Amino acid sequence: MFLVSFSQSVSASLDRDKILLGEQVTMQLNLTGVNPLLLFVVSWPQINDTLNHIEVIKRSSIDTIEVNGTNTFQQNFIITGFDSGRWQLGPFNFILKDKTTGKQIAIASPAVYLTVLPVDVSAMKTYHPLKDIIEVQTPFNWLPVIIGAAVLIAAIVVFIIIKKIKSKRIVAPKTILSGTPIQRALEKLQQLQDEPLQTDVQIKKFHSDIDIICRKYFEETTNAQPMQATTNELLQSIKVFIPDATLRIKMYEIFEMNASVKFAKYMPPVIQSQTILQDVIFNLNQLDNLTQQVMHNANSLA
Repeated sequence: MFLVSFSQSVSASLDRDKILLGEQVTMQLNLTGVNPLLLFVVSWPQINDTLNHIEVIKRSSIDTIEVNGTNTFQQNFIITGFDSGRWQLGPFNFILKDKTTGKQIAIASPAVYLTVLPVDVSAMKTYHPLKDIIEVQTPFNWLPVIIGAAVLIAAIVVFIIIKKIKSKRIVAPKTILSGTPIQRALEKLQQLQDEPLQTDVQIKKFHSDIDIICRKYFEETTNAQPMQATTNELLQSIKVFIPDATLRIKMYEIFEMNASVKFAKYMPPVIQSQTILQDVIFNLNQLDNLTQQVMHNANSLA
């Protein structure tokens, strides 16, 4: 049997109700007014690592503070979010028990709301807004269709003739890549160190090459399909291989910077581009160690 308590109170609070993608905020749970001679806590809210699009990075132990013969219980959670939107956290349920009657007391805290905002690059010094695509109406040209159909028919005829002549199917040998995915990625990144960065075109190509090398590495080491994915889609698909939230935030910032440069939203100074290259080399080494550990653990469980 459960009773609703009026002498004890619970609360959930955030030190900020708005953050940018990947920023961290502290959520605190409080239970006050508990007389230890009469009551004890049966159930404290159990919060998973993921809570309605919000990730729990760190949680403290439950602290007990005695004030005038009653206890106050507190627990802090460091949380972050990688999906933009306004997310509800809670209500959180607490259960106490009366030591005399044995009856249980259920208390629920009000819900709190955290707004996760997308990263805004509009305030960057050399920000350039994208222009709308201008549609141009052109008459349909049938000539390429006719030529394509003729080529297709000719190709089918040639294919049939070759198939009849050959009795054995020749299988093209598979391309064997040398080294591991991380070795190939680091070799290409090291080659970029000698690339000139004197014009906007060279800087755009530099960041585009970094982006492609990183995505190719993730394609070779995970089951993800990163080549056409957005930054959010990519990090969601590979976050099981990157359990460290701080490292995920660093990779998110690198991918966002590369995208901003590629699409002419931001043109960084040369020193910033060179620094990003060194950050990528360092972070990929860390990621590879984590990825190999995750795969080793998965194989051990299998």
